[in-house]
Amino acid sequence: MSHQLEEDENSAEKELSAGRILVAFEKLFGGGRGVKKFSRSGVRYVNLPAGALLVEQNIRKQSNWTELAEKGHRIAWVMRDGEYLARVVDGEVVMLR
Repeated sequence: MSHQLEEDENSAEKELSAGRILVAFEKLFGGGRGVKKFSRSGVRYVNLPAGALLVEQNIRKQSNWTELAEKGHRIAWVMRDGEYLARVVDGEVVMLR
């Protein structure tokens, strides 16, 4: 891996800190400014730095996460280019990469 590519990945990870993700999480579930919806699914999301998105759990999908969301848990995913980078459940961030 080139040195520049490593630096770019490290700066992107710093921009996606747990603190920054939690600010977006509170915005997503608290109805803050900057919350958008995908037109097709109606799923809400917030833009994050480095081209990432914080996306709420889609309750139309079949999964254990959907079952938790239907029971009132607040679940969201940090994604970039179709890759899951982190999961947030009730304010607890778990980095997946």
